[in-house]
Amino acid sequence: MTELALPQALNLWHGSVVCGLGLMLCAGATARAQAVEANGAQSTCFAIHVRLNGNLVDGPKAITYKTKNGEQTALLEGNCFRVPDTLLKEETVDIFFTLPNDKIYLSSISTGFLAGPWDVELKDKHFGRGWPKHARNKESCNVVFHGGEPERGMFQTPCRTPLLPKSGR
Repeated sequence: MTELALPQALNLWHGSVVCGLGLMLCAGATARAQAVEANGAQSTCFAIHVRLNGNLVDGPKAITYKTKNGEQTALLEGNCFRVPDTLLKEETVDIFFTLPNDKIYLSSISTGFLAGPWDVELKDKHFGRGWPKHARNKESCNVVFHGGEPERGMFQTPCRTPLLPKSGR
C-alpha cells in the first residue's frame, strides 16, 4: 500500500466532503418534492410568531391577503398559513390580521417572504434597542422574515391599530 502525498490526501478528503454535502442536498430536495406532492398544489405555508414587549403572545388565527385583484383569507392550519399558488404570482401583497388587542396591517410584503416563518415584534412601551427614535411604539411593527440567508427585517409605522374594548352592556 502506498501512502498518498499530503496534497493528494487533502484533495481526496475535500472531494469526499463536497460529494457528501451534494448527496445531503439531493436527499433534502427529494424529500421536499415528495412533501409537495403529498400536500397537493398548495404546498407553501408560513408561520407568524408575535412578541409584545419581548414576550411571546398568541398569534393570529386568520390572516387576509390583499392584492390589486382582491382579498383572500387564510385560516391557521396546524401552525402555518397556506399561501394560494395564484398569490405567489404577485410581486407584493398586503397582509392584515387581528390580535386580542390590536389590528395589524403590513403593506407591500414581497411574496418571496411567504415561504418562511416570521417574527413580529410589538411594543407598548420603550425598552431595548433597535427601534427608530421617531417611532411611536403603539403604532409600529418590526418584522423579521426567516427563510433565507441573510434574514431580512422590516420596520413599519403605522401598522398597528388598537382595538376598542367591547363595552359590557
